[in-house]
Amino acid sequence: MRRPDAARSRPAAALAVLFLAAPAAFAQGADATFPAIDCAALWQATADFRTRYAIAEGSPAEAQAMARAFRDAALAEGADRDGVDDRIAALRPVYLLLLQRYLLDGERRARDQYVRLSGLCDDLGRASGLKGHRHAPR
Repeated sequence: MRRPDAARSRPAAALAVLFLAAPAAFAQGADATFPAIDCAALWQATADFRTRYAIAEGSPAEAQAMARAFRDAALAEGADRDGVDDRIAALRPVYLLLLQRYLLDGERRARDQYVRLSGLCDDLGRASGLKGHRHAPR
């Protein structure tokens, strides 16, 4: 008999592996563009989410502008333009799934992962003074 949660747990497991592996690679200095590329992909996923669901706050255009700002930050770190675009395109559906799991399904692990990544993006946006970056006062 198939467990009802089995199909849902596979994408969640993939997200968990992604978030567990990213900090280790960053700590080893393996990717100087982290988290800029991930932030660009998260913001592109946010634009998609805002387009698809009426519950989302903000405009898709605003999210696309933030995605471009983080993409530009990755390029400023010396990343290859084609490589950046390919990585953003690969990560975008993963982060769209993360948003859906968090905002639509209310999954705690997805919320925790989103909060962690968006915090890294906020820190990078603040430190880099990214154009269009909005943040709440701390």
